[in-house]
Amino acid sequence: MSAGEIELLPGERVLWAGEPVQRPWYVAADGVIAPAGLVLAAAALWFLLVKQPSGGAMAGIVVVLVIGLYGAVGRSVVRYLALGRTTYAVTDSRIIARSGLFRQKERASELAGLSAPVLKPGPSRTGTLSFAGPGTVTLIGVGEPKRVRDLLTKAIDEAKSRQAPPEPDSSAA
Repeated sequence: MSAGEIELLPGERVLWAGEPVQRPWYVAADGVIAPAGLVLAAAALWFLLVKQPSGGAMAGIVVVLVIGLYGAVGRSVVRYLALGRTTYAVTDSRIIARSGLFRQKERASELAGLSAPVLKPGPSRTGTLSFAGPGTVTLIGVGEPKRVRDLLTKAIDEAKSRQAPPEPDSSAA
């Protein structure tokens, strides 16, 4: 993501911009969702073949089959393709991720409200940077993740210090 593609806030400057250099097929949540999707799809398929439902039951079972297949494999494929169109930026006040398979959506997290970034190393000197708390931007498949983590840690500390109230002056007594 180049600085020209981002709508910067007044006085905001870009510290880092990049994109995923590694797009994982599998993430930790898939360890639960994919098997559950397989079980759901297998149950729906069994019901279709053995019970041979008709009418509304048939439509319901087909919907369950599609949901199960999406959980088993579709979710990973959609994520992989969407990461191919993902860009990231870190400014002096926000982390921004622009992503989407068909329509680009921009998500941002204010640095001052973030905890320290957690680095999960990935293959080929890549990594995923995440933050505690729901709804925060996660940087997946980033190259040079330790350098980006250090940059983020410094930027978060600086953003928090800008928002902290000034220390009372004890010398003016």
